[in-house]
Amino acid sequence: MQLVQNTLDRFVSSGQIAGYAARIMRSDEVLFEGHGGCANLEKKVPMADDTIFAIASMSKVITVAGIMQLYEQGLFKLWDPVSAYLPGFKHPSIARENAEGSVEVLPAKGEVTMRQLFTMTSGVPYAGKENAAARIRLEKEEEQMARGVSRPQTVDYCNWVGQLPLAFEPGQQWMYGFSIDVLGAVIEVLSGQTLGDYLKEHIFDPLGMQDTGFYVPREKLDRVATIYHIHDSMKPADRKVPTEKPLFEGGGGGLYSTVRDYSRFAQMLLHGGSLDGVRILGRKTIDLISTDHLTPAQQATHNWDTQRGYGYGLGVRVMTNPEIADINGSVGEWGWDGAFGNWFCVDPKENLTCVYLTTNLPGDHYRFIPKLMASMYASLD
Repeated sequence: MQLVQNTLDRFVSSGQIAGYAARIMRSDEVLFEGHGGCANLEKKVPMADDTIFAIASMSKVITVAGIMQLYEQGLFKLWDPVSAYLPGFKHPSIARENAEGSVEVLPAKGEVTMRQLFTMTSGVPYAGKENAAARIRLEKEEEQMARGVSRPQTVDYCNWVGQLPLAFEPGQQWMYGFSIDVLGAVIEVLSGQTLGDYLKEHIFDPLGMQDTGFYVPREKLDRVATIYHIHDSMKPADRKVPTEKPLFEGGGGGLYSTVRDYSRFAQMLLHGGSLDGVRILGRKTIDLISTDHLTPAQQATHNWDTQRGYGYGLGVRVMTNPEIADINGSVGEWGWDGAFGNWFCVDPKENLTCVYLTTNLPGDHYRFIPKLMASMYASLD
């Protein structure tokens, strides 16, 4: 794995990233485990095996695993309307921007389903400026903040989001958004536990993921890696690390973890839902998660640079065409990434997992991940 080492070290030595931690396993053997650069540049704290990272959207796959446990128990169906569990999603509307720039809010023709949340075809946006629905949500969020209203608990907050307009008719297209956070709220409704408590009891503790959760205890704060603006002279990002259980536990992006913790989660996925005698999910459930679920019309809007050659399963990318992706990998490789440059993959064909954690803002995955993948796959016998 010298190629991998050289590639990752070059990311650091060239000043493109502050640091990294990575782990590659094949057939249950560690092929590569390394770290480089700094967890904190100002204090010259080096990266380590137990450095804790904000994993952002790599949280999504853990949330998907959690709710699919409830699916296996027969507590919901994928085609159920979300309003069966979160009444705020009853009677949805759509924000449609007209040619002259005005926005019209119209009743939706159908309700958002659980399946559409999993596949990012729900139309539930993040707050932002990408479309009319995202802008409306951003305005509402800012109004709440101006009034000093703090974000409520997970279920209440997601019910509030459900009353805001969607970006399009449910199921019409693919759009990355708030969908998996909503699934986290459904976990709370179905289990009677907070999302964090549920994941700890049913995933983290059984897998021995001791450093994974929605907050970092004060005694572990010195192990947290700082996020850096990689296009602004490595200026530290102004992000407060929660040290107590938050009211809103964001299943779409709120978790902290280490490379070894997340590697255990990835190995569980590779092994069909079990690891070291502990079963988290069934083998056929893993197959369902890692199958491309997009229709041709939805695939047409699944058009990020990092998603070329991939379809989309239940909260994960799924490799369908390595030639289009320009990656020397395998059909069926799957996984996801996070906003701060984090990335992981499960490759059943090669019996391989890779977890790569870093601290980039923005993530700029397209600059780094294809190079890492090229070096990793080139290193296999």
